[in-house]
Amino acid sequence: MSRSIVADGTAAVDLPAMEHAVFAERRKRRTRVRLQVWAIRIAVAVVLVGGWYFASHQGLINPLFVSSPDAVAKGLVNQLGDAAFWTDVSATFGGALAGLAAGGLLGIVTGVVFSRSEVLERAATPFLTLANSLPRPALAPIFILWFGLGFAPKALVAGSVVYFVLLTSTLASLRGIDHDVLQLTRSLSMSPVQRFLKIELPAALPSIVGALRLGAVYAVLGAVLSEMVGAYYGLGQRLVVLTGNFKVAESFAVLIFMGIMSMVLDYTIKGLEHVVASRSR
Repeated sequence: MSRSIVADGTAAVDLPAMEHAVFAERRKRRTRVRLQVWAIRIAVAVVLVGGWYFASHQGLINPLFVSSPDAVAKGLVNQLGDAAFWTDVSATFGGALAGLAAGGLLGIVTGVVFSRSEVLERAATPFLTLANSLPRPALAPIFILWFGLGFAPKALVAGSVVYFVLLTSTLASLRGIDHDVLQLTRSLSMSPVQRFLKIELPAALPSIVGALRLGAVYAVLGAVLSEMVGAYYGLGQRLVVLTGNFKVAESFAVLIFMGIMSMVLDYTIKGLEHVVASRSR
């Protein structure tokens, strides 16, 4: 490490060089951790898929009910080349995204309103608790009865799940802001709008965006559930048809594809979370 001599003859540390060394060490540590994480992921995947392949081809499991990795991969490739499969994909994830957007926005707005009025929150809590306790499988056939087998039921079921996730997260994050910070904003004569836009919303955004990640997964589950009850198109309806015809490999292929698409959606929102968190610092 380079040093310089000050007026009294003592050695002074070169601060830029020290900072560079610290940042370089941090980069090395992040790279090492990333490599370790990927090594563990690959090892787990190899063990799971290898064990599944071995068990299926050695007769340890019944292929009629579980199939095998190579058969599932073949079934997935065949379906990816089918135009009807992509129609089902667009139907499922279109409904899930619509439910995520509508339910998320409504949940955030409701959380903001309740954070402003404790009386309104306490009055609405029993009704919201009752609505949230309703099982989503019971809502799906009712929505289908009201709106038919099209787009609306899956979006409504997805939105009904996402709404309560975002409502709870938004309300908790806004209520969790430090009381001293709020007192400071009042002493600075900030208006309620200024306080919300400059203090409360930036502080709550990371939690809200984090809740969107959870809501995205639930939205896909809600859409698929509605389709399994009844729909013209969708991966849920495709899964019901495939399992009804004992096409186990194709059924597992659909499940794997749904998992991959949910992961893509989750990582997309995770990227948004990093952007929001960096801007709120």
